[in-house]
Amino acid sequence: MKINDFKGVFVPPVKKYYLGKIVYGTPYFQPWYFNSTILTIRKEKPKFLRCKAFKLFGYNISYGWPIAFHSNDLGWKDKFESPRFEWAPSFMIFFFNWQFAIHWHSPDSNNDDKYWEMILWWKYYADKDIRKAKKTWPWIDSETKKSTWNHSHVIKKRL
Repeated sequence: MKINDFKGVFVPPVKKYYLGKIVYGTPYFQPWYFNSTILTIRKEKPKFLRCKAFKLFGYNISYGWPIAFHSNDLGWKDKFESPRFEWAPSFMIFFFNWQFAIHWHSPDSNNDDKYWEMILWWKYYADKDIRKAKKTWPWIDSETKKSTWNHSHVIKKRL
């Protein structure tokens, strides 16, 4: 899912930036064919090998490009007939042992799960009808017994 898929319906996500040593990977790993040191020589086999490699005299030699560009779409899965958020959309540039990353997060900054799941529910489970999405939203608060739909994530003129 692209950011522009819900433009005009939901409040736009907030960009967060990171510049520093490599911390964030593409989902679970570094990008394909990326090797921050160009050439790596190890006695044991690297656990998460995503670059080219060969064996020589009992050593594993892997090589790859020290520069990579990568973007991730919204990561999610369908579980029990409802969406489950896994990771936020992002764009990353890897340069040797450094990285620049942009991540898109919920406008209220501490509720990524609900924000992205509301968007997924609207798009895939409610036929892009915001009123239907609100009415059919399946999650309720266990204490108040009311829907957990967050009105602040929706552009007001749409409700």
